[in-house]
Amino acid sequence: MAPYCQYPYHVAVAKIEMPDDFYRQTPDGNARATEAVMNTIRTADLLFDRIGRLLRPLGVSAAGGLVLGQLRDRGAMSPSELGDRLIVTRATVTGLLDSLERRGFIRREAHPTDRRSVVIEITPAGLDVLQRLRTLIHAQEKSWMAALDDAELGGYIGVLHRIQDSLSADDEGGSAA
Repeated sequence: MAPYCQYPYHVAVAKIEMPDDFYRQTPDGNARATEAVMNTIRTADLLFDRIGRLLRPLGVSAAGGLVLGQLRDRGAMSPSELGDRLIVTRATVTGLLDSLERRGFIRREAHPTDRRSVVIEITPAGLDVLQRLRTLIHAQEKSWMAALDDAELGGYIGVLHRIQDSLSADDEGGSAA
């Protein structure tokens, strides 16, 4: 029987496992590391997909929700600051901002000290939709993570932070991508 995901959509999700001949194909690899990376990406994709489905009726993408959250939590900022916080390209930020502005969720204002640039501000409509999307997502996060108790969640978060720290140190050290 194929494993399945016990989320509201009941989509069958095969577990990612390495083939028996992994080391013959990749002698310098580590099957467990590869399996961990691939399952982490699979899990992130599944979560991102579910968040997108929740937000679709609100007219906001997951990335748009992140922009609104940054603006609400950190205040007005330039498009380049948003790009740095979201780790996306300048073109992606521009597209997100155009979409959010068309929906009335953000506005571009002249920068108070640099006439050549703009700052992005969240509007009252953006604050409203952000509150609704956070309520929707945070309610679902509880069920998505229900397989883990609080202690396991703490351990899981700790492991993720260690991986993030290691990847950040590799980036700072100039390791090859």
